[in-house]
Amino acid sequence: MHRSLKPVQKGLLYLTYHENVLRTGILHTQVVRMLQKLGELGSLKKIVLLSFLSPQSLWKDRQRIPQFKQTMAESGVTVVLLPMLFPAKWSYPASLLIFLWAVPTYFVALFTGCRIVHSRGYPAALLARTVSHFLDLRTVFDPRGPYPDEMVMNSIWEKGSYTELFWKSFESMLISNSDAVIGVTSEFRDEFLHRGAKRSIFVPNRTDVSAFGEGREAFRLQGQSRDGVEMLFIGELHSVWNDPGLVGRHFIGLSRQFPEARLRLITTANPQKALETLESGGVDITRVTFESRRPAEMPFAMQGATFGLIFRAVNIHSLWSVKIAEYLAAGIPLIVDKTMVGLPVKIIREKLLGVVIDPDNPADYEQLDQIVKDWPEWSERCVRYAERRLDLRSTARQHLRLYRSFT
Repeated sequence: MHRSLKPVQKGLLYLTYHENVLRTGILHTQVVRMLQKLGELGSLKKIVLLSFLSPQSLWKDRQRIPQFKQTMAESGVTVVLLPMLFPAKWSYPASLLIFLWAVPTYFVALFTGCRIVHSRGYPAALLARTVSHFLDLRTVFDPRGPYPDEMVMNSIWEKGSYTELFWKSFESMLISNSDAVIGVTSEFRDEFLHRGAKRSIFVPNRTDVSAFGEGREAFRLQGQSRDGVEMLFIGELHSVWNDPGLVGRHFIGLSRQFPEARLRLITTANPQKALETLESGGVDITRVTFESRRPAEMPFAMQGATFGLIFRAVNIHSLWSVKIAEYLAAGIPLIVDKTMVGLPVKIIREKLLGVVIDPDNPADYEQLDQIVKDWPEWSERCVRYAERRLDLRSTARQHLRLYRSFT
């Protein structure tokens, strides 16, 4: 046990709802791997992951579940997977049915003895809040992002609808009634405090840096050449967050500087619509490839890229995307779109981890020529920063300090 990490006498119940911890990439790093790191620290009395999944997901992954539970148990994490029968597009009356899932949450917390509940997302936090009326719980609300705003931006809910207003009111209630709220950006942390949070801490999205080590060193020593430049983009392409049109604009700008450049996109989305968008924007699609990878494959799949693209397609706070941590851990310097603001961009500029580019200014891409020439040096700097600041061990320790403050 690390000497500075005192034991936490209360058990931790980590709660997710309608998020697939078995398949989703960000859940693999930010939940599964983070909880494993917490277990390895050995300072928590007990760690239980309670995840409500759709019956379809449970059936589809029925053969993987035993191995998943065994792997987690080896790190000291008990896994409880239960079905939830709740629509993805929540209407106002149907939203009330979520209270039914407070019943199994209550019994899991009761029989495991967990009295600290870390809720990822709004539905999970609502369950924790309900159960806290009957058990002496300390609750941590981990919203990840402004959920009601995101649903409106993705045209799932209408602005000003009963559904949005319903969840907005719950959002305020969850912020003010939780023992702590986690913000994935410093701006979110400050907003939560302004809206009445008792306590709010900034915990950026990090990654398991050690997973990127194998194969990375050999590739980095090879360096890069002007005719082998590849831009990599990771992420879904079906929401307002990730606009394939903006990816295409950056690739066109990159191609002017490096005529032989290639574009690679790693996504689980159907590529057809993205390909149509790229082609209509003037991208030579013969130089574009799509890949679909499992979360555990990502550290190896990312190798070979010269640059990783980061952007913010919507005007809502700054973002601290998990892609930033993954690119840097893989030793890939960043191309940052001008839409990005806040602390991530400040760090990227000050630490020389990439460059900020306006796709409408072709001269901006000239900065990339020097990076290609000195690519091993830039790559090494990215890795060293990821190791110091963006490893999941830091997230686990931040959470552990928060849990310890409750005892």
